[in-house]
Amino acid sequence: MEQEPLLTLYLIRHGETEVNRRNCVQGSRIDPPLNERGKTQAAFVGQRFKDIAVDRVVTSNARRAKETGAAIISHHPSAPVTHTAALNELDFGDYEGTHVTAGYNDLVHKWDVEKMAEVKAPGEHGESPADCERRAMPCLRDIVAEALAGGQRNVCVVVHSRLIQIVLASMLDGSLASMGAYKQKKAAVNAVDVLGPAESAMWPYRCVAHGINSVSHMPEDVVSRVSSATSLTNRNRSDERIRFELDSDGTLVLKQL
Repeated sequence: MEQEPLLTLYLIRHGETEVNRRNCVQGSRIDPPLNERGKTQAAFVGQRFKDIAVDRVVTSNARRAKETGAAIISHHPSAPVTHTAALNELDFGDYEGTHVTAGYNDLVHKWDVEKMAEVKAPGEHGESPADCERRAMPCLRDIVAEALAGGQRNVCVVVHSRLIQIVLASMLDGSLASMGAYKQKKAAVNAVDVLGPAESAMWPYRCVAHGINSVSHMPEDVVSRVSSATSLTNRNRSDERIRFELDSDGTLVLKQL
């Protein structure tokens, strides 16, 4: 007999942005809103949770995560909402805003294939997956502890692709060596059942996941077709010469290199 979970933690990736559509890197400091497809994806995420008793919604501080989370909140207006920088996307350093073929894909190869989780993204702000794990997991431990103490059963956490990969590897496998196996589509949903305590310093709960990287809540024509993987098979040379940058007032600007 399957054990009844104490809590289900839903890890949800934000919907598509224009930076995503152009196959450029976002990360922690490039913060665009959802594009039209992303807004539609977010609406389907909201519908996915319409009939689930959502007790709390947590998002990163990024606009794209907040906008996706708002679609869930629209069906659960009484649920408390928290935004936290602890769950921001991994900072990709100098690669933020650049096309994925301008160095990012090589970095991902080091992380996911060569299993080098301590390798930092280049530049002053760059983080490694291990850095991100050390930042995010204590926050998630607190979220779960507070939910269990308060009798909450369903918590939605709306965040980012690489962060979700790191979190799932840490929660389920106790090692970032497996994070490459948890690729995330835009607006994907991952359900993690918390079953009880476990003896682990990084993640002190026994968990089982189901519906990993699920986009079954969206029609096929709404699911994003662009990813860092597609850049290797469907190369668009003009897109590879673009870069998103922040100007002096924080506005996101697209530049041609």
